[in-house]
Parts: sequence; structure tokens; C-alpha cells
Amino acid sequence: MPPGKPFTAFCMVRSRELKYRQQGTPYLVLELGDRSGRLKARIWDKPLALYETAREGDTVKIRAIVQVFQGRKELKVLNLRPSGPEDPVSAEALLPVSGKDLEAYRERLESHIASLTNPFLVELLRQFLGEAALAQAYLRSPSGKLWHHNYVGGVLEHVVVMLELGGLLQRFYPAIDLDLLKAGIVLHHAGKVREYSLDGFIEFSDAGRLLGYRAMGYEWVAGLIGRIRGFPGELRNRLLHLLVIHPTVEAGQRPAVQPMTLEAVVLSHLIMLDANANAICRIIEDDVLPGVRWSKYIPLLDRFIYAGEARKP
Repeated sequence: MPPGKPFTAFCMVRSRELKYRQQGTPYLVLELGDRSGRLKARIWDKPLALYETAREGDTVKIRAIVQVFQGRKELKVLNLRPSGPEDPVSAEALLPVSGKDLEAYRERLESHIASLTNPFLVELLRQFLGEAALAQAYLRSPSGKLWHHNYVGGVLEHVVVMLELGGLLQRFYPAIDLDLLKAGIVLHHAGKVREYSLDGFIEFSDAGRLLGYRAMGYEWVAGLIGRIRGFPGELRNRLLHLLVIHPTVEAGQRPAVQPMTLEAVVLSHLIMLDANANAICRIIEDDVLPGVRWSKYIPLLDRFIYAGEARKP
């Protein structure tokens, strides 16, 4: 939505905070989201009443204008009311969704899985995706809350890109066990199914916040491996290693489990490559204003991102 043009829409209240100006006058800050993304909204008129009306997780109907505040887009809300039973909207309809053809991505995932020849990995993936409800949850799961692939279908999109890139890389490094790498790419993200809740907006589940997707995925996949008679111990260790590696390194610190096999090193770089490319594309598309060449400072990357001259007002 271009700045300055009024619009009417249904949104989900992702967060709310009552703040006060220096003279003690209250105002309300909301984060509102729908399928297109999320924006902050500042409300100066009747903030106390609206604080009780617009609770986290509520669906609301707004009339608003997109404006620019300190170089970032946000909403100036003109009117706001809770949605009612008569309104043609559901929480599901407000979830952000991948803009890609998810059916085509699902077919690519199935094609990669069908290319595996190791019988133990074939059986493991068959069991993993064999239950319809869990398979559907995996295909719908976001891969992140805020940074990358943070929408329905995010895991599927992220996984397929890495499968494609992994296959290309193996042409130049034939020592890569492609069956193992592909199984690791698919199963590294198994815990994402349980890490997030999708109740109107993407949020960590209790288990997701307490345990993280790696621990949940490890427990799940290790349990499946235990059901497969004769699953080789060496293959088990090498595969589970791919589930627990952490590709990022904090300043002056090592990750808890460093990548220590060829496939793990490759996977760690594939994760970071696709995650950051996805995030930077989103920043350039959604956060950098038309006519502006640079993004705001991005703490997670410790840098600015150059959007270039092509972005015209």
C-alpha cells in the first residue's frame, strides 16, 4: 500500500503496548499483520479504550493510512473496531503465505525424495512424511518468525532451494553423500512443525520456545530411526549430526555443535545462504522506501544493505 492513501482492511493484532509522552499523555502502539506482512501503528485518539478493545490475537477492522516515521513505514489508524461474526474474515486468511507456487515446490520435494537410493533413508523419509496430518503441517510450516521464510510454506520453500543447491554443489564435490545431505536438509527442519503456532499470526509454541526446533527434531527423528530394523549406527550418527548443528557463530563464541562432517559443513552454508538471501530480498522489497538506496542498519547482519539506484519513487 503506497504512503498517504487511505485503505480499509482486516488485520490481526500481533502485539500492543501503552506508552506515554513526556507530558504524561498516553498513546497506543500496535503491531498489526495480515497476509502481506506487518506494520507498527500508533494511535493517539482514545488509546486507553482501544487498548482494551484491541487485544493480542484479536482480529480487527481498520481504516488507516501508511505513513513514514523515522524512515520506516507504519500505519496511522483512523478507525478501528473488533471484527464480528458477520465479517467475512478468518484468522487463517490473515496468515502471511509464500508467494511461490507451493504445489510446484511440493512436487520438487517429492522428486528429490524419490531420487534417494539408500534404503534406510528412503524408509525414514517415508515414515516421516507418511502421516497425512504431519506431512501437511510440514508443508505449511514457516521457517522463521521474523527473519527469513516467515510465512506459511516457508519450510517447504527453504528446503527445496537447499535441495536444488545441494545437488548442484555435489557435481563439483562428488565426495558429498547426496542421499545423506538431502535427508539431512529435509529432516533438519522437522522440529519446525512443532516450534511455531499459527493461530492468526506466527508465534513460538511453548515447546518451541523452551526446547527449540533442533531438540524437538532430534527426538522425533531418533524415535523414527529406532523403529527401522538394522538402521546402521554410523549412518544414524551422521544423519542426527545434521539435525543438531547450528550454522551461526556468535561474536567470540562457538556454536554448541559445530559442523564436523562434509555434509554438515555444506548444510550449514546452505542454510545461511538461503536464509540471508530470502531476508535481504524481503528487506529490499518491503522495508526500503522507494527512492531510497540504503536500508536501515540491520543489527542481525551488522551492516546496511544497498538496494541500488533502480528503486524509484
